[in-house]
Formats: sequence, C-alpha cells, structure tokens
Amino acid sequence: MKIKNMMLCLTLVPLLTQCANYDFTRHVVQQGNLLPQEKIERLKVGMDKESVGILMGTSLQSSTFNNERWDYAYTWRKGNGPLIRKAVTLYFSHGVLSRIEK
Repeated sequence: MKIKNMMLCLTLVPLLTQCANYDFTRHVVQQGNLLPQEKIERLKVGMDKESVGILMGTSLQSSTFNNERWDYAYTWRKGNGPLIRKAVTLYFSHGVLSRIEK
C-alpha cells in the first residue's frame, strides 16, 4: 500500500507543479458585439430597422426608453496589453436609419 501511495505522489507532484507555470495573462478577453469594418461600411443612411438588425445583429446595449438609438460596443484585450474599444451608435427616425456615429 505504501508503494502505491508513493508512486501516486511521484506521479501527481510533477503534474501539479506545471499548474504554477501557466501564464494567465495571455488570455484574450472579448466583450460586446463584434464590429467588423465590412459590416459598418455596409450601413447606409436610409436603411430600415429590420435591414440594420439583420446586418448588425441585436445590440447588447439596448435602451429601454429610447428605441430610436442602438448602441454597439466591443472591447478586446490580450493579457495585460492595451484595451481596444470600438463603438458604433445608430440613430433612427421613424424606423429609418438617419445617422451613424463611429
């Protein structure tokens, strides 16, 4: 029984020490809506809400009181590197896209 426990310990110790070498700062953290430039370039003033919704998807920052403004935001960071932010705000007037803020 002692030999079995010793062999188990000799097997587990090297495996557990490898956990200490794992670099948690290399993780990529993405939040929000992906905002590829191709999608943003396809937006045109005059599009209806349905077409914009199909192209861009649902906004994760939906306004409860103002359905005439859709905000899309995206953040990306790799480890301790710089935080990259993108944001697009779409304004509608009577169900038609009237303004795009980048």
